[in-house]
Amino acid sequence: MNMMEMVLALFAVILFSSVALSYNQAIWRQTDYLFNAQLVVQCNHLCHEVLDEVDAKLFSKQLGFDNIISTYNNKTRSVTIASQSETYNLLIKAAVCDSFGVVMPADSLSLFRRVDVSVSGPPALKRPVNMYRLYTRTYM
Repeated sequence: MNMMEMVLALFAVILFSSVALSYNQAIWRQTDYLFNAQLVVQCNHLCHEVLDEVDAKLFSKQLGFDNIISTYNNKTRSVTIASQSETYNLLIKAAVCDSFGVVMPADSLSLFRRVDVSVSGPPALKRPVNMYRLYTRTYM
């Protein structure tokens, strides 16, 4: 094997190893995206759980419309998912709002209430997931 063949073999090794490294880097980045997406889906599920709980209590008359704020304002919950061994922290806030969801002073007369749920969780979650729902007084 002469010098030219050695240089070509060296260039081939460098080329194939750089292709393999960039491929592996893309795979790791994709894995990170998928893991974060799974965490966001879990956080969305937890938000919906709380908001559906409010819906169910209002529908079954276990909770009065005027008691939404006193029951759900500034409440915190901690949920641990056993299969993931991750802990999610939920912050629930309730407030008086207008028909667009803009929070108003607590003493104002309004037909609307807003319940906000914010879920922060494992360090792999890029940012907290927030969700809110507006509730309307349906009877006077």
